[in-house]
Amino acid sequence: MGNNGNRITLKDVANECGYTVNTISRAMRNDPHLPESTRQMIQETAARLGYIPNKMASSLRSGKSHVVAVIVNDLHNQHFCQMLGKMDAELQSAGYSLLILCMQLNENLAQQLINTAISLSVDGILYFPHMQSEKQIETMVNHRMPFVLLDRWIENVTADSVRCDDENGGYLAGKHLAELGHRKYLYLSGLNLSSSQIDRLIGFKRAMKEYNIPDENVRIIPGETAEDALSRGRIVDLLYPLDYTAIVSFRDEMAYPAVNALRSSGISVPEDVSVVSFDNLYGSNPNLLPLTSIYASESDVASEGVKVLLKRIEDLYCPVQTKILPVCIYNENATAAEAKNK
Repeated sequence: MGNNGNRITLKDVANECGYTVNTISRAMRNDPHLPESTRQMIQETAARLGYIPNKMASSLRSGKSHVVAVIVNDLHNQHFCQMLGKMDAELQSAGYSLLILCMQLNENLAQQLINTAISLSVDGILYFPHMQSEKQIETMVNHRMPFVLLDRWIENVTADSVRCDDENGGYLAGKHLAELGHRKYLYLSGLNLSSSQIDRLIGFKRAMKEYNIPDENVRIIPGETAEDALSRGRIVDLLYPLDYTAIVSFRDEMAYPAVNALRSSGISVPEDVSVVSFDNLYGSNPNLLPLTSIYASESDVASEGVKVLLKRIEDLYCPVQTKILPVCIYNENATAAEAKNK
C-alpha cells in the first residue's frame, strides 16, 4: 500500500526512485528512448513496491482494454466451463484477458451484464444468447461493440455467430438409433429459449419420419419439466413407464443422471436402453463415464468464436461471419441394437 493507505501509484514509485511520474510511466511502458538500466531499475522498484498498472486509465488513453467479456448462462454447466477454458487460452495467446459474466440461469440479467461489459470498456463480447435477445443485440450495435453470438441463433438478427449444426446433430442421433433397430424413444428436451433445442428436435423428427417411426412412438418430455427434474435431482421420475428402448437427451449433463438412474434400477445401458446425447463432455474429461454424444467434428465453437471476435475487433466493419460447424457422433458404447425382447 502507498503512504496514504491506498493502492501503490506511479507517484509512489517516482518518490522512491527520484524520477518524475512521466519518466516512471515511460519506463513501465518500456520506452526505448530511456536507458535500459533506468528502465530496469524503475521496473524492479515498482515490482518491489507492489505497483499494479491501472488498466482502466491505460484503456482510456489507448482506446483498448485488451479485455474480452464472455456472457454465459450457467457456470455449473460443464459444457460452458470447458468452453471458457478454451476461450481463455485462445485469448491469452492473442494478448487479451477474459472477463466472465454469468446470468446464473436468469435471462433477465442479460441486459444488465451487457451494460456492465460496455461500461468496463471491454474490447469485445462473446455472448451466449437466448431467443429473445434483440434488445441486447441493439445495445451492442448502438455502442459499436464487437460481439459474437455463440452456440445459438436469434431469429431476424444478422450478426457474427458460431454454432454447431444442431439440426443435423438431432438427425444423426435419430438416424444412429433407428439404424440400430430402435422404434420407441424417450426424448429429454432442453428449454425452448435455446435455438439448439429447436434445431435438434427438428433434426430428430426428420430422422423419425425418414425411418417411418410414428409420432406416438416418441415420448417427448418438455424442457421446463426436464430441467426442473434435473435441478431437483429427480430425472428418475421422467424415465417411467419404461415404454422405450432409446433415450435422446438434449445435453450430456441431463443424460448422465438418466443413465445412473437406469443402472441403479437394474436396467443396463446400452443392453436394455441406448442413450445418445449432445456436447461430448467425455471427450474433454475422460474422468467421466463414456457416453455416446454429438458435437463438433473439427474445430469447436469456443476456438472459432474467439477467432471471429478478434477479426471483428480488428475491423468493426468487415463482412458478417456465420460459422455453422459440422458435427459427428462420438460413439462411446452407450448405444446398442434394440434388445429382441423389447
